[in-house]
Amino acid sequence: MIVTFEKMTDADFNNYLSFAVDDYAKEKVTAGTWAVEDAVKLAQASFTRLLPNGKETEGEFLFTIIDASLGKQVGYLWFQLNSAGKEPKLFIYDFIIYDAYQNQGYGTAALECLDQLAREMNVYEVGLHVFAHNKGAVHLYEKLGYTVTDLTMVKTLT
Repeated sequence: MIVTFEKMTDADFNNYLSFAVDDYAKEKVTAGTWAVEDAVKLAQASFTRLLPNGKETEGEFLFTIIDASLGKQVGYLWFQLNSAGKEPKLFIYDFIIYDAYQNQGYGTAALECLDQLAREMNVYEVGLHVFAHNKGAVHLYEKLGYTVTDLTMVKTLT
């Protein structure tokens, strides 16, 4: 399976935002990080802070993921390139494979494509954040060689 990345169009970006902010808010609530009543507002603030110029924000790369053989969108990818310091690093802010294409190899293919792109950009390492409750994503990342560098834990007191 071959996937390619295409720079998000304005329509793609608007479509992405139409669900990404709410999805992020829900994930933060599920993780126990944010209260339900504050989550959407906090998620919107995060996106505004990270993408002050939308998809044209310097250092941010927003792509649609395309199945090359079908010519269909199968997901989205957003990453940041941090060139500060001796060795450039790439950080994945969002990685989405649409539900209809889950468990068909698209996630693996997209991350392998990203590895190649990162090498072409002379990137030293690729990082990401994954919610601990997202077991499928954790498994995928571990399978592809990602390792845990930090671990945040909480204890709820009753």
